[in-house]
Amino acid sequence: MQTDTSKIILDVDTGTDDAMAIITAMSALRERLLAITVTHGNRPLPNTLENTLRVVQLMGGGVPVYAGMPGPMVQHLAPGRLQNQRRQKYQQQHGGKQVAIHDDYLDLPAATIAPQPQHAVSYLVETLRHTAEPITVVAVGPASNIAMALQMDPSIAKNIRRLIVMGGGHDAVNITSAAEANFYWDPEAAHIMLGADCPIVVFPLDATTSILFNKADAAQIAAVGTPGAEYFGSLIEHWTDRLKLLGIRNNMQNDDDYSIAMHDVFCVLYLIDDSFVLQKRRQNCDVDFGGNIADGRLVVDTRSYSEPQGDVQIVYQLDKQRVLQLLTELLK
Repeated sequence: MQTDTSKIILDVDTGTDDAMAIITAMSALRERLLAITVTHGNRPLPNTLENTLRVVQLMGGGVPVYAGMPGPMVQHLAPGRLQNQRRQKYQQQHGGKQVAIHDDYLDLPAATIAPQPQHAVSYLVETLRHTAEPITVVAVGPASNIAMALQMDPSIAKNIRRLIVMGGGHDAVNITSAAEANFYWDPEAAHIMLGADCPIVVFPLDATTSILFNKADAAQIAAVGTPGAEYFGSLIEHWTDRLKLLGIRNNMQNDDDYSIAMHDVFCVLYLIDDSFVLQKRRQNCDVDFGGNIADGRLVVDTRSYSEPQGDVQIVYQLDKQRVLQLLTELLK
């Protein structure tokens, strides 16, 4: 159980799983949620920004949204680096049109609310520099906004109470044979972020794919009956259908179960009640940004004699039933 009451900044690249995280944060942590900052990632920045605004609007508004980095810090400057042929094919032709894991826009009314005029990185630096109390930062997209803020003023790390991160994978990977998508889309930024002088908790794919959710779980969540819960359930259903269409399995079984991993929402739940985390370890880790086959890979030092130098904890195992219990309580 958590007793932390610090204010929160949520950094997203809104596609399906980010929407779940925003819904949960605005349902359970609204009074603590200072702002939502947006970066590139699941889709280009104009799409992730519009998607974020749509979800905030669904949840009644009232939380400022800041647009941030439209791309990686430097990764795009190396010719050919983004054309890694080992990248998982997230887009395919179906019915004469391109189909991707994440739609360009969420199936919600177009946003009538507007983002703040200040750049997200500027907002992060200014807010963390001048806060009277440390702030918790939840980063569930590429680390571009967070890392750029840390580069502009490294001293802001002392005002980060905790940095909760969804990214990387030790044994589990997705976008390439070596990397998870958030870290892959800006490896240098992920390297900078994990080196920040503050407590860090990482939810890698090893944790987020340790429990999977299907349409029965979607119905259980939607049955809560609030707009947020109903849309949350519909996201699970839609994502399950999309994975089946693309032939992407999370459970690696030869049956008809295309269950999904919810990824980002766990970082938000962790701020409320960490009892669903069954296993985590304090370990040394870094991110490869060499531009080769391991580009964006989370490297974890698992040697028994390796003494952890920083305050980075990596989560490995979650409790599905506790997650479902929390969601059905919090989304009311």
